[in-house]
Amino acid sequence: MFYIIGGVATLLLILVIIVFKEKPKYPPSRAQSLSYALTSPDASYLGSIVRLFKNLNFVLLVITYETPRGGGGEQHQQSAHCCVRGSSLRGRW
Repeated sequence: MFYIIGGVATLLLILVIIVFKEKPKYPPSRAQSLSYALTSPDASYLGSIVRLFKNLNFVLLVITYETPRGGGGEQHQQSAHCCVRGSSLRGRW
């Protein structure tokens, strides 16, 4: 069962990487068109992911969310959701 779910998830990841483009051929709005004009040519999807993982608050959020999930069970999932909510509240203050 887990192999099927893993296989489907891997297939979907491969399809997303292949099908999705960096930008659409035509911008969906004037604001997006202006955004494309102002964006530097070296900005990329991979660069934004790298920038995201260099953000300390995001890394702490990922660690906080994933740590309680190691034991499994419903209680751990509820605890993880509470941690995420608490972390997001901390970020807003």
